[in-house]
Amino acid sequence: MVVTKRYPWRLGATSCVLPADIMTNVRRLAPLVDDVQLLFFESAAKSRMPQPLHVQVLRGFAEEHSLTYTAHLPTDLALGAANRAQRQEGIGEILRLMAQLAPLAPLSFDLHLVREPDLPEAAWLDNLAASLRELAEALGDEKRLVGVENIEYPFGLVAHLVAEHGFGICLDLGHLVHYDHDLGEGLAMLPRARHLHYHGVRDGKDHQGLHDAEQAGMLGQRLAQVGYDGVVTLEMYSLEKLKASLALLDIAWQPFVGK
Repeated sequence: MVVTKRYPWRLGATSCVLPADIMTNVRRLAPLVDDVQLLFFESAAKSRMPQPLHVQVLRGFAEEHSLTYTAHLPTDLALGAANRAQRQEGIGEILRLMAQLAPLAPLSFDLHLVREPDLPEAAWLDNLAASLRELAEALGDEKRLVGVENIEYPFGLVAHLVAEHGFGICLDLGHLVHYDHDLGEGLAMLPRARHLHYHGVRDGKDHQGLHDAEQAGMLGQRLAQVGYDGVVTLEMYSLEKLKASLALLDIAWQPFVGK
């Protein structure tokens, strides 16, 4: 069995490594990792298969296993849409989900600022600015818990909005590789990152198991250098890939055990 709580940072997995609901996944993962990312692919109103979410049971898992949680907000939120009602719906879903999960004290709420392909870039950014301003006002100090994630476009497009409105950063290392973005620029955001996503890229496919021990070792060095003490989530959707990745890190991150 993998020994957890051994690195200066917390090591996590997604609540989607088994073809089952969130509760079943968390129960299986609790002995293996330090944190579980509660993954919501769709907002509640659009979900075709609503999942049971028993917050008190999740709290019990956390207490029994010294487990923490992060949450991935739905990826169908249109905060940059031209239609104000759509933007309001997205803001409302974020506020609802954050309130529902508040008893679990999640360490990060990861947010995609989805690009609107039918809008000019300037209009999209203006809409995002309005949405993020409204969301920041509604959340107050809790806005720091929202980590905006780098996705398919260069993060520099939205970095000024994220900083201006006081949100955090969720740094997805796999996305940097998959979308051929500048790895050095991405890693420079480490000191400001609330949450890290780590996964392999193989044959053009994202969210694969880790396979490069040298890369993993270099990442461990960077994390240690900046004093990172947040969560590194292995963002893959297979228990087999997760276990193989944990085994690779067990060797590659041996120099950082107990540091």
